[in-house]
Amino acid sequence: MKISFLYLSLSMASCLVLCNCTQTLQDRIDRNPAIYSALSGPQQQAVRQGKLLEGMNKDAVYLSWGRPSGIKEISRDGIDFEKWRYTKHLSVVHQDVHIGFGHGHHHEYYGPYYEYGPTIEHIPYTSAVVEFRNGKVSSWERERR
Repeated sequence: MKISFLYLSLSMASCLVLCNCTQTLQDRIDRNPAIYSALSGPQQQAVRQGKLLEGMNKDAVYLSWGRPSGIKEISRDGIDFEKWRYTKHLSVVHQDVHIGFGHGHHHEYYGPYYEYGPTIEHIPYTSAVVEFRNGKVSSWERERR
């Protein structure tokens, strides 16, 4: 069981590093003091709480929620919109069994074999979407967890 826990821990740590999920809200504020100080009082308070307000600009949304996973430009009825999509990953652990004939992972042995162990999948899903009109937040949706 120690191998499974070690494997799971290493996989989760590498996912955090690769996804750049380690940057915190406070890191973004500290690295962008001019953007933060240009916000109104209610917007600064919302950013500190990781929330959004209608009318916020894109910089304020970046400070509050971070960099989006994807950006869509949309035109509807002559009006231009922009949607920012935020993606998270759900880790799913499977116990796999492999049965075969040959070497498998043991090169000194040839014959029937079986191997088993955990496999971890990181399944992406959309956790939030922010819609902008004229560069300002017009709506957003966020999954509760």
